[in-house]
Amino acid sequence: MRKVAMEVPKGLEGVEVDVTKISLVDGEHGRLSYRGHDVTQLIDWPFSRVVLLVLTGDEPTAAECRAFESALLRASRLSADDAGLLTLAAKTRAHPMAVLQGLVPLLSKSAEFERYGDAAHGFTVAAKLPALIAGLHRLRNGEALPEASDLLDPNARFLAQMGFVSKPELVHAFNVTQILQIEHSFNASTFAARVVASTLAPVENVLAAAIGALHGALHGGADQAALEMAIEVGDPAKAADFVDECLLTGRKIMGMGHREYRVLDPRARSVKALAADLAKGTSLEPLYLTLEAIEARITERMAERGTELHANLEFYKGIVYRAAGLPADFFTAAFAMARAYGYLAHFIESRINNRIIRPAAKYIGVVPA
Repeated sequence: MRKVAMEVPKGLEGVEVDVTKISLVDGEHGRLSYRGHDVTQLIDWPFSRVVLLVLTGDEPTAAECRAFESALLRASRLSADDAGLLTLAAKTRAHPMAVLQGLVPLLSKSAEFERYGDAAHGFTVAAKLPALIAGLHRLRNGEALPEASDLLDPNARFLAQMGFVSKPELVHAFNVTQILQIEHSFNASTFAARVVASTLAPVENVLAAAIGALHGALHGGADQAALEMAIEVGDPAKAADFVDECLLTGRKIMGMGHREYRVLDPRARSVKALAADLAKGTSLEPLYLTLEAIEARITERMAERGTELHANLEFYKGIVYRAAGLPADFFTAAFAMARAYGYLAHFIESRINNRIIRPAAKYIGVVPA
């Protein structure tokens, strides 16, 4: 018998697996664009307008945005069956992402988005995610499910249903953060969505699979992990020793570095500025300063090695989410609310010229004689 040893690009690094027109991640220059629009320009748009751009490729009119927001509002209300399932799921005390992954395929349907064909129920799922997440939060706190809200802005409606009293600057910061998270090319969860979509599985199963992938600490779960890391360190003065210990032991520092970006993640620049403003003069300021000190020490130590390592979107995002009132274990669920529209865009695009995704594996075991 003989053994065959072959090298493979682990994690599909550098492998182009399909084509897309939805977003471009320019890692060399630190740029991200949706449908040809630089994301740093889109953060001043209303959330629903960016969503429609990502979904359709066209700049929507004000009337189209209002119609879309109205349809999302009508579809967002949980049915009696939805509420019953959520009440049962809340009793399990499972992580919010596990609850979402389990309930998404079971949510009741709506006629609001029938013109989108196979993707129709996906729009309803995306519309219901805010109410689902807010309802889970309230049930866990021993409160009743939130009342239906007439707010057209999906993110403002979510914060209201969570029971938070949000100042305009908080709503703005939350909106910007959600816009920056709508889409990011073939990241792990989006690729998972496209794999499942390629089998012609229903759109709700596609979204559930993507949500499962997003839960991972190396993907969407890094936001929760980064904030918990700052809480663990507890003091900016302890950041240098913490980083040095991590480098010595090989512990991963969550929220630092990105597979795609060789320079600063453009989303991180915007979120860091928002986090700094929101934290200043509040109980969150020590946590922000701790994160900043961690980032500075890593930058210093990497420079000693002749390399660069930058904070990514997840590193400071937890400060924005905590300022808005979210518990840490709900961070990734809030991320999923925005990214669901990116998943839908990829679902729709994948249906244009579908072929089941079935890569080959390089076998390195024993070969029969």
